Amino acid sequence: MFLSVKIKLEDLSKKELIEKYLEIEKKLKKYLELEKRLEKLLEKEKKSQEEIEKLKKELHKYKNAHTPSSQKRFCKVETQGLKVGRKKGKKTNHKGRTRAKEEPTKTIDVVTEENPTTGNKNIVDTGYIKEVTITDFEIIKIVTLYNCHEYRDLDTGEIFIAKHPDMPERGIFGKKVLAFGNFLRWKCRVPFDKIAHTFVHVFDIGMTAPTAMDICSRVAEKVIPHYDKLREDIKEEKAVNGDETGAKRNGLPGWLWGFFSLNIALFVFNIQRGGDIIKRVLGEDFKGFLGCDGWSTYATFSKNFGILLQRCWAHALRELKEICYKKKKPDKSLVKAYEWLCEIFEKVKDARVIKSQEIREQLYIELVEELNTWIQIYKSYRRLKPFVNKMKNAEHSWFTCVLYLEIEPTNNRAERGLRTWRVLEKIIGCLRSEQGFKTTEIMLSLFSTWDLRKINPYEKLQAIL
Repeated sequence: MFLSVKIKLEDLSKKELIEKYLEIEKKLKKYLELEKRLEKLLEKEKKSQEEIEKLKKELHKYKNAHTPSSQKRFCKVETQGLKVGRKKGKKTNHKGRTRAKEEPTKTIDVVTEENPTTGNKNIVDTGYIKEVTITDFEIIKIVTLYNCHEYRDLDTGEIFIAKHPDMPERGIFGKKVLAFGNFLRWKCRVPFDKIAHTFVHVFDIGMTAPTAMDICSRVAEKVIPHYDKLREDIKEEKAVNGDETGAKRNGLPGWLWGFFSLNIALFVFNIQRGGDIIKRVLGEDFKGFLGCDGWSTYATFSKNFGILLQRCWAHALRELKEICYKKKKPDKSLVKAYEWLCEIFEKVKDARVIKSQEIREQLYIELVEELNTWIQIYKSYRRLKPFVNKMKNAEHSWFTCVLYLEIEPTNNRAERGLRTWRVLEKIIGCLRSEQGFKTTEIMLSLFSTWDLRKINPYEKLQAIL
């Protein structure tokens, strides 16, 4: 081959050789350019893949198996422009509730001397009266001067100032101002500057944002004994649901733990997500049932102190659904695993309706056996193996709610309770001081507890103060 090429080249003239060289040089230059372009494209593709993986990780924080359905706003059918069945509004045959008519505190006779349409004054009262009841309110600023007399104790020589029961312990604002300021903050989630704005422009009471913050801190100090009582009372509850969520501490990582029963809501800030937080809140002598998700801290507490856990079925089903329906064309065998587990959950709910303890104990045994069968079948599936191990590790904790009706099969009670903080956090961003953490956990606990007990928080707080 090389010989033939050599002969061929020898047969070429000088001009033809130069042209051939220039042609080869041109092609080589083009090849090198293409090679550089390819390197740039490969480098660009590599960066794109890294960016995609980074975005996937970021998205996974907000859209994963543990994301509650209420947070999946853009995954809902109505956001995609699809039909959702019946229109929003009252259901068919819904009786409805009409607002109760209030008793009037004063009566005004409305009369006239002329026809408003024509201006004619030749009119006569027919005797018919149309009753219209209007509800309104009146805001009156009350400024009270207390002349506090000084006294001397003739026995001890102590000198003291007399106090009136309506006077606050400190500050110049009365109990109604203190109670309403905290009501705006913790019930209505109003920022401090807007609280001050409300008092200035609605009540004609001068106030600044730092003053509004000081009012909330001052009230929190006053109600600490009530918060401490909640911490003691929750240790005696028969069933408690616990959960935790992120709560940044001036931009640094932190956690807010929530413990909820039928009539108690307790919030506690903690630097760590784990540790001995559950032991510090519920105590070593806690004898109730604990509803929770799969976080290892709960399992450790259960193992150390012999507490019965109820794992959250909502978490489990969401996680399995995320695995089974992740691809556009789901594997039918994986879908079958999800549907079977859903059937087991339906059986759990049906069993809880039965009043007979003996029958529920029998169903408990059957459910444990069926879950074991499910585990044995699907433990060999590579994609399901991590999830199956989770189900196996908490085998008996999935059916505690069948034997003991006090605890629910899901941890939705705790997730709903923590939503109060999540909404507030979106408004304020994060807390920025230790005093802020203390005030927030105290006031959120009291206001959430009063909501559970159907107590008017404004009136209750005013009575305490």
